[in-house]
Amino acid sequence: MREILVRNLTSSDFLKRDCTVTERLNQGILNTTVVRRCTYHVESRITLPSTDDSIRWAQNLDPLPPRQVYVTKDFDPASGDERVVYKVLGHFYVVIGVEVFCVGYRHTLSMHVVADTPSA
Repeated sequence: MREILVRNLTSSDFLKRDCTVTERLNQGILNTTVVRRCTYHVESRITLPSTDDSIRWAQNLDPLPPRQVYVTKDFDPASGDERVVYKVLGHFYVVIGVEVFCVGYRHTLSMHVVADTPSA
């Protein structure tokens, strides 16, 4: 059996968005849950006098820290449960007309495998 749940939330001021796809899969004695989640947040907004100023503005920009990647893996030998989480954190810029938005993001991929124990 396979079950997929999609959730897309946007804040009322459109500064935050959270998209989540959850998939549950049953294969024999294994139950797998995979969660894909993307979170975006507008951290700052700058209005430039004209679009010609965007190149000069970008050259004087303090660099943001590079994207960060985290991978964790847990395994329980007693139960056979396994969990892997992959996270990417970073920033990017969006230019719309004379406005520049700094957007922070977090992308997460989580896989959790649980082995059913046979009932006695």
